[in-house]
Amino acid sequence: MSDAQTTQGPRNRGMKIQIWIMLIMVGGVMVAGTLMQPKSEEDRQQLMATLGTTNQGQLVKPAVDARTVFPANPNRAEKWKIVVAGGDSCDAACNQVILDTRSVHILMGKLVRRAERVYLANAEQLQQQEFDDLSLAHPHLTIQTTGLNEFTQLLKNTSAEWDMADTRYFVVTPDAEVILYYTQDDDVMGLLEDMKHLLKYSPDR
Repeated sequence: MSDAQTTQGPRNRGMKIQIWIMLIMVGGVMVAGTLMQPKSEEDRQQLMATLGTTNQGQLVKPAVDARTVFPANPNRAEKWKIVVAGGDSCDAACNQVILDTRSVHILMGKLVRRAERVYLANAEQLQQQEFDDLSLAHPHLTIQTTGLNEFTQLLKNTSAEWDMADTRYFVVTPDAEVILYYTQDDDVMGLLEDMKHLLKYSPDR
């Protein structure tokens, strides 16, 4: 047997062992992921409580399916939504939230195209002059004057239930699932951190 063959034998065995170790690790991760996949909303919440979360906003528990409020548009890819809602009218506090969320949207940088801002109101809450003023001041803000009452009803019996006396803002997934909410007392930069984190680990549609 040549010296080259003698040298390559142990080396080849070592490489095979490393390959098997890698395959076992990958297989183990896949099996663990399958076993840990929550089968219900209760299981999902329990898993998140066990693993912990890094979000700055408050989790909507259970998450809310709001497809009836934000129906899919067949002519375009759905985006993440930053939804502003609440208050008797779009007063100074409401305007400040809209300004703050606009700043967050701009600071998202290259991710900006994957999200949109929506102000959810109704005809009684938003007079025509207020609608015109908001449209002029915020040309990239979608002002939706339908679905506010239904949105409020959907949030009943969840952690995000509120009397709409104050303005709040929400994170809604492209599948119209309401997952996070924030109050006026929260640091709006927490929304920026959450959006960057969520978009980083979600597929670009």
